[in-house]
Amino acid sequence: MLVADTLALPMLWVHREHLDRALLRTVPPFTPASLGLLVIGLILGGLLLGHVPPDVGRLALAMVIVVFVVFQLRRGQAVADPPRTARAWNGPEAAAFGGGIVDGWLSTGGVVIAMFLTSRRLPPEQFVTAIVAYFLATDAIRAVTYAALGFWTAATVALYLHTAPIALAGYAAGALLHRFLASDRLFRRAVLLLLTGYAVALIARAALGR
Repeated sequence: MLVADTLALPMLWVHREHLDRALLRTVPPFTPASLGLLVIGLILGGLLLGHVPPDVGRLALAMVIVVFVVFQLRRGQAVADPPRTARAWNGPEAAAFGGGIVDGWLSTGGVVIAMFLTSRRLPPEQFVTAIVAYFLATDAIRAVTYAALGFWTAATVALYLHTAPIALAGYAAGALLHRFLASDRLFRRAVLLLLTGYAVALIARAALGR
């Protein structure tokens, strides 16, 4: 979490001109009901963690991602189009609830938010701004929770100091790659490709029992 937030802060600074209230009002957990639904989802996900094997959740999430990617491609949503208006069944509240469940159960709730933002067909700059704002907001909640539970230890800080330079090098490589993915079409295809790769990784992990 600390490493991800270290990368998120410069990303948010780079895209600060796209960070406005109009965008945040469409992204969890900044909408009126999404914060409460996110917390409820986290609680339900924690309950699932104690009663349902994680591999079941990984396979289910992988299938959802595959269906989502196929649907997006069949509907031609990998092509640049105007952003879509969210409805109740696929809006920020539903994304917050689903992301909370997946985060509490499998610690991968971000993929639900990525699918939500992809379905809205936001321009690349707004997509990055929205998902970074989501991660920073939810991680702030988690940071307070972890502090209350005593999870911030010297070992945690030492691990962060060892991994942060590697992550920053990866961020620099990603920033270079971004120059070649400037168009909406290429950006969306890259997002869908990454989601597909993540689904394959989930299936492989469940198959290997790890």
